[in-house]
Amino acid sequence: MMTTADRLFSYFPLLMTIVSLAALGVFAQWPSGWSALLLLVILYLFPPLVLRVMLRWAPLKQGVSAINGRTFSPWLAAHHLQAFYDALPYLEALLRVIPGFYSMWLRLWGSRVGYGVTWPVRIDVLDRNLIDIGNRVTFDREVELAAHVRQKMEGGAARVLVRTVRVGSHAFLGARARIGPGANVPHNANVPAMAIVGVNESFGEAVRHPEKEEAQFAIS
Repeated sequence: MMTTADRLFSYFPLLMTIVSLAALGVFAQWPSGWSALLLLVILYLFPPLVLRVMLRWAPLKQGVSAINGRTFSPWLAAHHLQAFYDALPYLEALLRVIPGFYSMWLRLWGSRVGYGVTWPVRIDVLDRNLIDIGNRVTFDREVELAAHVRQKMEGGAARVLVRTVRVGSHAFLGARARIGPGANVPHNANVPAMAIVGVNESFGEAVRHPEKEEAQFAIS
């Protein structure tokens, strides 16, 4: 079961595909500068603006909530709005090549990102509207920032925990580090490669490593 609104948002990746192809095809007869501008607006501005409007109508409440199809889930709608970039990760990788562009784009989604943040070409930010990054933070390759974790319940239902990921100023996150929902990386912290800062944990107090324990939740 899905609410009508949930069902509509689930088709958003398909809508993005159709509209993007239309911009490449139908509007290809326009002067090249206008068609390129239109495509950039569709690819990079349309989804975060839709999210902003949706969150005004249905604010996202952090914490644990059920995904049962009986009530509209703002987090699930946001997940659908971002799925297009998960399917085509090179679209975000292009923004990271240009200094400052990716930080500005995340701010457009609603995240707080300080100045001088160093992003690698390959990094997974799974909840683009739910991160809080300080100044001069450095991310190594393939770091994962996930502000949600899902868990299956009996009978096929599911619930999701949503909390902002926070990384303090001048922190360094090593390659393939995984930072979970509600996690906090303090100022000047040096997170080693492949470390896991789990749900609601603060780095330095409790850090898990994948070879020592299995993840309790599947982050997706």
